[in-house]
Amino acid sequence: MISIKTTVIYNISKEVLDKLFLKERRPKVVAIMKDIYSATLKGNYKEIASLVKKALGEGIDIKTIINEGLSAAMIEVGDRFSTGELYIPDMLLSAKTMKEAMALLKPLIKGDKNIASKGTIVIGTVKGDVHDIGKNLVITMAEGRGFKVVDLGIDVDYSVFVDAIKKYSPKIVGFSGLLTTTLANLPEHIKAIEDAGLRSSVILAVGGAPVTRDFADRYGIEIYAPDASIASKEFVKAVEK
Repeated sequence: MISIKTTVIYNISKEVLDKLFLKERRPKVVAIMKDIYSATLKGNYKEIASLVKKALGEGIDIKTIINEGLSAAMIEVGDRFSTGELYIPDMLLSAKTMKEAMALLKPLIKGDKNIASKGTIVIGTVKGDVHDIGKNLVITMAEGRGFKVVDLGIDVDYSVFVDAIKKYSPKIVGFSGLLTTTLANLPEHIKAIEDAGLRSSVILAVGGAPVTRDFADRYGIEIYAPDASIASKEFVKAVEK
């Protein structure tokens, strides 16, 4: 039996939380925002919906809930994952928590002019590959950084990526693959984008267990990241250049 190591203790210092939330706000508002941050960090997905509803009921704007609660917590999750303090199961729980919260907030975001996106990312698993845990983590971390993400799913055909680029005009197109055999299809994906005359309009990204920086460089792919946390940071760097 394979045992997956996971952490059970989360230390959230008062100093860290105080830096995140302005002290001059009403104490009740500060308490709710701290609860949303903590619930996301700990992966308490069963509690998050009621906390988000509570925040909305107190008049806390959507941008604050996302940026200072959900996104801030997911960035912390990513940083702790990168240092080895958290593990994939922890990230999955936090990702599920953010998804639960966003399911409530997304219908409201369309009417909120204060919500600005860093841009659109189109992402999918390369043709022939049906593994999506890594891709789904990248999506959650990217959304936490303020991107709109279009998920094309698994085993995505070359033409589907091309059609999505035409439809959504993304800044970044991400390819995910777990198997060396399926990543052999990546050159065909890139060729399809080039043949459509779209290569110069997008930044390409690739990730997955067998992927290396050398692999990405071989095919002229701008972004390579070994994990979801680093991927989201590289996305931000790429669009801010």
